[in-house]
Parts: sequence; structure tokens; C-alpha cells
Amino acid sequence: MPETTAVPPVADWTCARCEVTVSWMADAERPHLPATWSEEGGQLYCLACRRDRAGEAGLEGLEDGSSAENRQKAQSRARVEFEVKRRPEREDNRIAKACHTSVVAVRKARVRLGLQSKRP
Repeated sequence: MPETTAVPPVADWTCARCEVTVSWMADAERPHLPATWSEEGGQLYCLACRRDRAGEAGLEGLEDGSSAENRQKAQSRARVEFEVKRRPEREDNRIAKACHTSVVAVRKARVRLGLQSKRP
């Protein structure tokens, strides 16, 4: 009878919000979670959803009936602050690109958070 070898299962994770799935091949080294994912309240979230959730959290405390412009500004500010806190060593232009905002907005967020860039 031929010898069979057990193939380890494929490791995969599914985002609780957008349902995107990330998989590792069976023979690859598997991390606990993909590098940009997090587990919050027993749920897994991809980076895009983590940014969106941060933006939504930025709406808390706004008055009911706030204008669409004020809501958009609060969400953008919260997403930028999330990204600066997530990777404070990252270049401002890369954070701005990831958050679809300006480098100036990232610099302002760094000042608010006390995380000014060490780069000239």
C-alpha cells in the first residue's frame, strides 16, 4: 500500500466586515494573522475595513444633523490618525496616499498626536 503524507490544512482568514479572504498555501509558514489584519472583539478585520471603522468612529461625538462636509472631514481626520498611530515611522506621503488625503493633513495629524516625523 502506498504511503500517504498528511497535507497540513490551508490557513485562511476572512474579514468580518467585507468578507475578503486571505489564504496561505499549505506548505507556507503561517502567521497568526496576516500582517495588516487585527482581531477585535473576536472578529477579524482587514486593513481597509480597519481604516473604515476608524473613520466611522470619528463620527462619534458629532451633533445630529451635522453637514455632509463636517462628517467627511471627521472621517478623514480619524482615518489619518489611525494610520499615523498604526505605523508612525511611515513616510507622510505614503500615509497620505493610503488615506486619499494630503501630506499637510498627515503632518497636522502628527502634531495633534505628538508623533512628529523624525525626517527632515
